[in-house]
Amino acid sequence: MYFRNEHPTEDQIEWYLFGSLPEPQAENLEEHLLVCHACIDIAEKLAVFVDSMRSTLEQSTPKVSAAGRHI
Repeated sequence: MYFRNEHPTEDQIEWYLFGSLPEPQAENLEEHLLVCHACIDIAEKLAVFVDSMRSTLEQSTPKVSAAGRHI
């Protein structure tokens, strides 16, 4: 997949932000983001969403002590 002349989908940008995009595709997307302001705007908006999701998941995950009890 090569993003120089074609825009990535929002899903691909989201996968990139979650670190789930395979390395060659991630590198191509990074290069595309260096020159495409429209995709940068999308990535910034999605980054806020991704950060919110991560924060929510971290807060909702029960903490477990070394003895295996919830703390």
